[in-house]
Amino acid sequence: MFRRRPIVQNEIVARQMRQFFRSLRETRPDGVAKSYGAFLWDRSTENLDNANELSRARFHIGLSAGAESFDQLTKRAALVSDTLLLCHDWKGAYHGIGESRRKGWEYHAGAYTPADSDYAVAEWLAERKREQAARQVESARVYGMHCPDLTELGRWLLGARDLLEAGLAWYLPSYSVVTHLGADDDKPYIESFGEAERAKAVDFLIQDGRAVDTSEVRPVKSRLVRPLLQIDLPFMDGVSIRDFSRITIEEFASYSAFRDFLRLSFLELDESLNAVQSDNEIVKLGLRIKDEVRSARAEMERVRRRRSVAVTGAVVGSVGAVLVAVYGPALAAAVAALGASGGLWGIVNAAAENSTRVLRENEWHYVWVLARKSGTHVA
Repeated sequence: MFRRRPIVQNEIVARQMRQFFRSLRETRPDGVAKSYGAFLWDRSTENLDNANELSRARFHIGLSAGAESFDQLTKRAALVSDTLLLCHDWKGAYHGIGESRRKGWEYHAGAYTPADSDYAVAEWLAERKREQAARQVESARVYGMHCPDLTELGRWLLGARDLLEAGLAWYLPSYSVVTHLGADDDKPYIESFGEAERAKAVDFLIQDGRAVDTSEVRPVKSRLVRPLLQIDLPFMDGVSIRDFSRITIEEFASYSAFRDFLRLSFLELDESLNAVQSDNEIVKLGLRIKDEVRSARAEMERVRRRRSVAVTGAVVGSVGAVLVAVYGPALAAAVAALGASGGLWGIVNAAAENSTRVLRENEWHYVWVLARKSGTHVA
């Protein structure tokens, strides 16, 4: 009997995540989150480990994730993302993880002359030792990550393990480096933050050009923003993130077929957005996407009725979604200003109102704007 080949969407992420879970020794969720942050950190370069290779991979960025449950965002975005990249911004609480580099000890030495007696020299050395013990200053570079709730993050990592090991989801920690200096009687304890922001969500967004936003602010049509399609997206609800991950892997063929269709659709959209009859072309393409979404819902209903899935209490939910085309440089600038969450459309709209620059590049990014409120449907 042939073994089923493991499902892999993103080989780079999948390989990295399999290594992480093989090395994981922690069981407490907050410890799992810290271990994850330590695993992805390259102490020699003080940067995200394997950053160059990861930058060549395809990602859909989860924006406004700070106010949204990762469990819910993962479920709702699964149909429209290849590898969903989630992250927090730098506003969350800072959690120290470990030492990045150590600068060593600073000693405050005195002096003596050969003319001093042996007794005087011995006394001087003893006094210097006492002073050094009191005044030695250790300087270390310590790294950590910003996260509003380590326990919640750890639970998501454990529950979404199947998705992570298949390269279908990934978490990018928001790292900071802190310089610690020891204290003595004359000097206070010193701690200074230095944000290690070389690997940011915007870097990956620029590579792939697609995002998922969960803010409640609707994008307004402008020269830089073009709403293309409004639709209800189906997703598997009523299950834990662990069961959802398992179901997604088992039914991967259904999800991947829809994603392949979307890739082709976005290629056509690139041409339609700049065509003379763009509105007509976009309407036609929108109708085809809606038809494929109906097929995807029917497939999810079929899966839900299977006994192995039905026992988990799964239902097919729906989430309101708007597909928006955003002029690439405007979206990249907005995400860079925000980090990973909040107020995206306000910044994009402000850029549209205040900019007199003619659009010179035929570059558009695509954003699925998902409503936070969703409904469930049982057939």
